[in-house]
Amino acid sequence: MHLTLGVFGDNELLKKLGKQGTVNDIMIYNHASSEGVFTFVAPNSERVQPLLQAISMTDVPVISGELTKEVAEQIVALDAFGFGKGFLVGEHFQKFVKDTSLENFGIVSDEKELREKIKSLEVPELTKNVWAPVDNYFNVKSVGTVVLTVLKGGAIKKYDKLLVQPIGKEAVVKGIQSQDNDIDEAQHGMRLGLNLKGVEADDLKRGYVICKEANVSKTLKIEFKKSRFAKEGIETGSNVLVSVGLQVIAGRVDTNGKGIALTLEHPAAYFPGQKCILASTKQTLPRIIGGGAII
Repeated sequence: MHLTLGVFGDNELLKKLGKQGTVNDIMIYNHASSEGVFTFVAPNSERVQPLLQAISMTDVPVISGELTKEVAEQIVALDAFGFGKGFLVGEHFQKFVKDTSLENFGIVSDEKELREKIKSLEVPELTKNVWAPVDNYFNVKSVGTVVLTVLKGGAIKKYDKLLVQPIGKEAVVKGIQSQDNDIDEAQHGMRLGLNLKGVEADDLKRGYVICKEANVSKTLKIEFKKSRFAKEGIETGSNVLVSVGLQVIAGRVDTNGKGIALTLEHPAAYFPGQKCILASTKQTLPRIIGGGAII
C-alpha cells in the first residue's frame, strides 16, 4: 500500500514518522516497511502557497500539536477542501473541528496508535486518467530531467509517451523509481521519481501535471462554498489565489454566485470535478476564503 499523509501543526511528529526526503518550502518524509509505503508531507513556510500545495498532495490529513493561529488556518483550509477522513492527535482538537468536514476524524493518542490506524486505510484514486502533479524537479548529470511526484490516478509504464500540462509538451518516461528502486510500472498512490525525455527542468514549475490528457484553460468555473471562517468576501473583480492541485495561480473573479467564474493569470491543467481552494492574495491571516469543485 502507498499512501500520502499530510501532517499539520507539528513538524516534530512528521520527523518521527519517516525519514527525511526533499525539504524546501514543503517537507517530505518517507517510510517503507512490510506495513506499507507512506509519504508524509507538511508545509514549511509562512506563505499560503505551500500550505495549499501540501493539502493537494495529501490523501489523509493528520492534525497534531497545539492550536495556534497557524494551525487554525490549516484546519480552515482542510475544511474548505472537504476532507472527510483523517486523524486528530489528541482530543483537544474536537471542539475546534465541530461543524466542519473534519468533525468525524478519528482520534489517536500518539504516534504509535496513528501508525496502527493508517495500516488499514485505502488509497483514493482522484481520476482514472494518468495524473502525476510535479512537486519537485531537477536535472541530473548523465540522466536528464527528473521530476518527483505522487501518482494520483492511473498507471505509468516505462517508455510511456505522456504530456506535460499546461505547457503541452510531450515527454517519454525513460525510467521510474520508487523508494530508490527501479521499476517498470507504477500504480496510483505511489511516490515516484520519473526520468523524462523531451522536457527540460527549466521548462517545469511545481504543479505541472504529467498526464495522458487534461483540460487546460485560463478560465475556470467553480461550484464554490465560502468558508464560514472567512473574513474576506468574494466580489466581482476581486483578486484571489486559486489552488488547483499543486498549481497556485492568481486570478480575478468575473462573476459571483453559487458558481463563480475566474480568469487566471496563467493557464491551469485540471479535470472536471477537481477540488480547489480559494485564498486571499494578502499574506495576513486568515487567508482561506473557501473551496469547491471545478464545473
